[in-house]
Amino acid sequence: MEAFAWMSAFAGVGTALVLYWLLDRASRREDELHGLIDSQQQEKKVIFEFLHDLGEAFTEHIDKPYLLNIILRCAMRVCEARGGAVYLWNNSQRTELKAVQVNGIFPPPFPVDETIADKLVTRHEYLESFIRGEPIPKNSNSVVAQVAQSGRSLVVYNAEGDNRFPVFKDESLRVVSYIAVPLHYRDEKLGVMAVANREGGKQFSASDFDVVKSVADTAAYALHSAQVYSQLAEKKKIDHDLQVAREIQRILLPASAPKLENFEICAINLPAQHVSGDYYDFIQVDPTKIGIVIADVSGKGIPASLIMAMCRSVLRSKAVGCPSPAQVLSAVNRQLQPDIREDMFITMVYIILDTATKQVRMARAGHEAPLICTNNFELVQPISAPGMALGIDSGEVFDEVIQEVVIAMQPKDTIIVYTDGINEAMDAHGEEFGREHLKTALKTAGQKGVEFLARNIVERVQRFSSGQPQNDDITLAAIQRL
Repeated sequence: MEAFAWMSAFAGVGTALVLYWLLDRASRREDELHGLIDSQQQEKKVIFEFLHDLGEAFTEHIDKPYLLNIILRCAMRVCEARGGAVYLWNNSQRTELKAVQVNGIFPPPFPVDETIADKLVTRHEYLESFIRGEPIPKNSNSVVAQVAQSGRSLVVYNAEGDNRFPVFKDESLRVVSYIAVPLHYRDEKLGVMAVANREGGKQFSASDFDVVKSVADTAAYALHSAQVYSQLAEKKKIDHDLQVAREIQRILLPASAPKLENFEICAINLPAQHVSGDYYDFIQVDPTKIGIVIADVSGKGIPASLIMAMCRSVLRSKAVGCPSPAQVLSAVNRQLQPDIREDMFITMVYIILDTATKQVRMARAGHEAPLICTNNFELVQPISAPGMALGIDSGEVFDEVIQEVVIAMQPKDTIIVYTDGINEAMDAHGEEFGREHLKTALKTAGQKGVEFLARNIVERVQRFSSGQPQNDDITLAAIQRL
């Protein structure tokens, strides 16, 4: 009985010890689980803060450095990294990577001279400025360049002895543990995000690696969206500037045609883009003479419109008081030619209408030949006059070539001056509107007055084009003796 009692007591003690061990193990496991839950909750909090800050960053005017700082700060907080950097490609050719955001103590991913390294460790600002100022060529041996080129993520849990990382005398610049992930959205390669050295000398974990990759994916989408936002904002600004330019150009064109006792004049301008390289104007040369000019600057858009404005100013300064269109064009050419690029020129027709003599005097500088309708619109023929475009020659050849034509206008005679946006308009099959279609319009619509005639020509061109985009500016002017 005594032996049995001892055995029972011993068994009881053993059971108690086993129970104590199990309880202690369960307690430790509970503490570990609580620690894991706290860690996950903290990680979850960081991610939610990141997403919130990311949403706040997307305003009408996105601050890209602020956006990158949010992204990098989140990645570093989640894995408790001491330093991090975001490298982006410098241009579409992807010749080198440039650090656009650097936080904390981020070891340079390339060898550095010892004297420079000694200075870098004295202040964080020195290290950040140095890394920002040292681009990494795409063919570099740096892990940043390799990750950017390959598009594959890299995690190094223990970098001791890893020759991919440069060795520094100061421990704070040595790589202990490293994560580098590519930033790409679909097929668009943006750059690399890297974090280095966990706080307390610990190594990064597989969980850290997964989280950083997730942040990088979100970051790449955010960067792509930021670029889209930026492009939209820039487009909005350009559209506004173009609208202002269009309004200014509209002011430069005559508000209405002059009212004459024996003649009717009309003009129309339809830009192919926001602004036009075509130009027309009416100038009071003297009490009985009206200058009618129509011009076409080579090219389209803003450059052509600027040349057009310059041409208008020069022409107006030379035309008043001069009864010779050829002399006016010669003077305009001499003044404009030095300021026009070699690949640009201006074609122009300048007509001076004398309301007293009922004559027109015309000079043509390489422009489409105007058409004159006579015999009650039965006969339509071009008015040819020698001349070359403005801006090509400094003056010697231009002055020798240009000549004037004088025409006595009879009642109902009509002159049409136009730019090549009319005769070169194309249909869906690539056929041009041409001079014959224009002659048909003149013969059928000319009897109803110049305003109806001008609108009818434009409508015919638009119907002929069958919805094709307008490739060139359309401008025309019509002069008819009543």
